[in-house]
Amino acid sequence: MPFYEITYETGRSSIASYADDAEAESAVAAHHARAMNGLPGGPVAGHPTGQEGNPNWSAERIAKVRVYDKHPDDLNPDQTLSVEVAEKQLSMLIKGLADENGVVNVARLSAEVRGLTHPMVTVKESPFDSNFRMKEKKELDMAFLEASN
Repeated sequence: MPFYEITYETGRSSIASYADDAEAESAVAAHHARAMNGLPGGPVAGHPTGQEGNPNWSAERIAKVRVYDKHPDDLNPDQTLSVEVAEKQLSMLIKGLADENGVVNVARLSAEVRGLTHPMVTVKESPFDSNFRMKEKKELDMAFLEASN
């Protein structure tokens, strides 16, 4: 089953799994229509905007949908790097973390090294960029949202 990263106009995103693009488009169009009409997004206990317990939080408009063959969190589960990439990245990290006395905080360096193989992106250029390092298979053409209105 393919996985879909749904990115909302707020820049937040979520992952969903649907049988195929047709099912994904149907679900996304229904959610987007609720948002366009100011309707609730659904009962969610821990909504990220702090509306915990509010079963009527507003649906959010959808900006982008990316498709993956597998869950994007499954990128590099062994957390490995080639020697060439490791040497290049470590050199850049050490230079970037060194203070004016040429000293590097080992705890910070360790955390940064762990982040090299983390499946999620820590810094995005745009709020609509993917939250994942895995390259998507494709993006859905969002024209189906206009067709569903």
